[in-house]
Amino acid sequence: MYKIAICDDDKNYREKIEKVIETEGILPKSEIRFYEYESGKELLKNADILHDLVFMDMRMPGLDGNKSVLKLREYNRAAILVFCSGYFEPTSDSINIGQPFRYIMKDLHDRSLKREIPAILSKVKLHCGDSSVTVTSAGRVIRIYTEDILYICLAKRGCSIYVARQGEIDEMHCKESLGDLYERLAGRGFEYAHNSYIVNLAKVEGLEKNVALLQMGIQLNVSRSRKGQFADALIMFLGERNGMYYLKNVKSNVKSMRRTEHFGKKNCHIFVWHHHYLI
Repeated sequence: MYKIAICDDDKNYREKIEKVIETEGILPKSEIRFYEYESGKELLKNADILHDLVFMDMRMPGLDGNKSVLKLREYNRAAILVFCSGYFEPTSDSINIGQPFRYIMKDLHDRSLKREIPAILSKVKLHCGDSSVTVTSAGRVIRIYTEDILYICLAKRGCSIYVARQGEIDEMHCKESLGDLYERLAGRGFEYAHNSYIVNLAKVEGLEKNVALLQMGIQLNVSRSRKGQFADALIMFLGERNGMYYLKNVKSNVKSMRRTEHFGKKNCHIFVWHHHYLI
């Protein structure tokens, strides 16, 4: 079910958005549920509903769109956000923290709305489902894009999730256990590098001896007991993602060599495991 929130004090415009979405046909009508809100305050009162898509009017009485967005991102970082207004008036905070996907200008014939809706709905269709995980943090259920997660480690009374956003690393505590999150992320490119943490394999840039090199300059030790499992999972992941041939029985004693080769127009990392090559 695609949960779409429309936060706008203009009832007619809310209905226009719904009509255009249904007419476009990208999302099946039977799988769409609309939530209408007349104000940012009303939207935030329904924080337990983790909307997949939020249309946010910038000018509303009381809590305006800019302020509502900042509050929204405290519990729902994964929702696709669309600003709507007859005026271009977002603040730097609402842009940097809210990270809107599109800005729709309200015009007389709704040209902007009709032009942008296909891309918006395609984005929603692509990113819903396996692209996010829900956790409980500070008493709230929040949704996080799996593609933003660097790694997850054990913490007191739960786990700490390290997320990369806008070139910075955010730490978020949740009450779920590491084992529970590992099971929920099964098949999505996450693997144990140590009994204390699981790593997003898409964020691994290389391996040097017993150290996994992640994006953002993060280095994590790979334990001896987990080394074989982690290495095999990484090779499988790279093979499936990059369309490479790989050997299934590669062992994990890493000789820590990484180099870059050109395949067509793309640069691909080649990991060398003893004398076995991914090519």
